[in-house]
Amino acid sequence: MLRIFESPRWRRRIVICSCLIAPIVPLVLLGIYFSDPGDPGDANGPLVSGGSSYVQPTPSRFTPAEQRQVHTVLKGFISTAVVRHNVAKAWNLSGPSLKEGVSRKEWNHGDIPVVPYPAANRGLGEWSYVEYSFTDSVGLEVFLFPKPGSGWSAMTADVEVVKGKDNHWRVNYWMPKKFHGPPAVAAGAKAKPKPQRKAAGKRTVTTRSAAPDEAVEPPRASRLWWAVPIGLLGMIVFAPITIAVVFWYRNRRAEREYYRSTGRV
Repeated sequence: MLRIFESPRWRRRIVICSCLIAPIVPLVLLGIYFSDPGDPGDANGPLVSGGSSYVQPTPSRFTPAEQRQVHTVLKGFISTAVVRHNVAKAWNLSGPSLKEGVSRKEWNHGDIPVVPYPAANRGLGEWSYVEYSFTDSVGLEVFLFPKPGSGWSAMTADVEVVKGKDNHWRVNYWMPKKFHGPPAVAAGAKAKPKPQRKAAGKRTVTTRSAAPDEAVEPPRASRLWWAVPIGLLGMIVFAPITIAVVFWYRNRRAEREYYRSTGRV
């Protein structure tokens, strides 16, 4: 092994490989050091100086009395703002986030940041389950049925209801989350399968249209994209080492053949 350093050619190759590897090692170490995600409980990160004005909400029990109040507010909001019927009444049922940047005049004309939906008068004000419950806010998942013949499917919406300083609850966030099942059609518009007879005495053939599929969630982003930077980093780090090993093996073999031919082995 020490004979390698006696060869000027090998010493030149070692210097070239060292120059290629030397700048890579600190980059890898820096990447490993700064890839630390930090403390998940510290949202500000370690480099943010000074205090934060954000105060963590206090978890609170969603009492039956609060549930009745929220049910009333949510029912009124859906039957006005969401259905787009007498929208002006929804102004007093909406929180500050929904009314931000919207004048009362625009609101009364229906120019509101609420996605319309033809909700049927079925279970209005009820929710599927409670996502979170704090002292002054509640997160709900609301399931709505469409009106017959509207052409809409059943819908799930994420809703936040907040309590103001006057102790009145208001809808502060409304966003459709997912549609379920086929669209609602009128009773008279439902297609009925009709038998088709080709000839007397032959079997009756019945045709039926397939029901629409349920809403399909968009595909999630794959994590395989990590393979690209890892593969590039591996090529940068291991390619010079592989080349150096190949050169060393070839020269070692040539050296053995040389000594064998001269009888010095």
